[in-house]
Amino acid sequence: MRLIFVIFMLLLFVISFSSNKISDRIYLELSKNNLYEAERLIYDVLNGNPKDVDALFAKSIIIMKYAERYKDKELRREKYSQALKILDSLKNKLSGFYYYHFIRAKIFENLGKIQESIKEYDTSIYHNPKFIDSYISKSLLFWKMGRIEESYRVVYPIREKYRVKMLIAWYDYQLSKYDSSIKVFTEILDNPLHFKELKENREVLNELYFQIVWVGYRAGSKDSYWIEQNMKYNTNDYYSSVVSIIYGLTFGSNEEKVVKDCLYNIQKYPDKPYTFFIVYQILKKHDREKRRNYLLFLKKAVELDLYNIDFRNILVKENG
Repeated sequence: MRLIFVIFMLLLFVISFSSNKISDRIYLELSKNNLYEAERLIYDVLNGNPKDVDALFAKSIIIMKYAERYKDKELRREKYSQALKILDSLKNKLSGFYYYHFIRAKIFENLGKIQESIKEYDTSIYHNPKFIDSYISKSLLFWKMGRIEESYRVVYPIREKYRVKMLIAWYDYQLSKYDSSIKVFTEILDNPLHFKELKENREVLNELYFQIVWVGYRAGSKDSYWIEQNMKYNTNDYYSSVVSIIYGLTFGSNEEKVVKDCLYNIQKYPDKPYTFFIVYQILKKHDREKRRNYLLFLKKAVELDLYNIDFRNILVKENG
């Protein structure tokens, strides 16, 4: 009898260990944005246990991520509602888990339920004050609503984190505080601890390098230092190509060639705003017949970066 009990306990341990292993693999694939592989693992788990909490929670995240890709508004709303329904079914199990409240906040935000979203971000922060994404997402939500002072205030308690500094620098740029923006960006790179973290997150480091160049470009800087740094260290193809365009535009390349480079970039990256904005600037200079066709490129830049106050303010002025 005792042997049977020991075997039973070992079996439970193996099942539990195996389940945890699969959960770890699911979240690993999610972290790498391998949605298909994560989804396959989720359904493997749910086929054995349709009520597995980890798998259901991961399924809600998958549905949310797929919804973000849909262009049809009604289909997006339907998928977000489906993900929320799953989360509601897990409330008794996961209430108090900071990431659960964070995902709920993101879905509420995408459904346009702003007060519910803010409440969930606050709950996520309450349960894990060190989870930076909740602060940043809540700050961005206020920014989208035009509540700019609150955007800064939300992230103030964690302002020494490099990701928050990057956000503040980006806010400063959009408010035309160019000197302040570049100062904050360079402080991040000059801080050994920040730079060590950044080297482990190449995508973010590439973005930071590029942002310094972009802010300098918008400020009218003729300094080539950060352009050269990007050419040496930025491994992102899109950012590198835009930096090359800015270099040509700033240091005397033929504008016709620059426009051709921009159009090639737009063909390759039709969902990125910066080259659309550069083409707008060049075409406006040469619009002698006042056809204002250049506005098509500015409008596209705004459409692709909807909450960029810099682009939006220029469009408002153009529309007079």
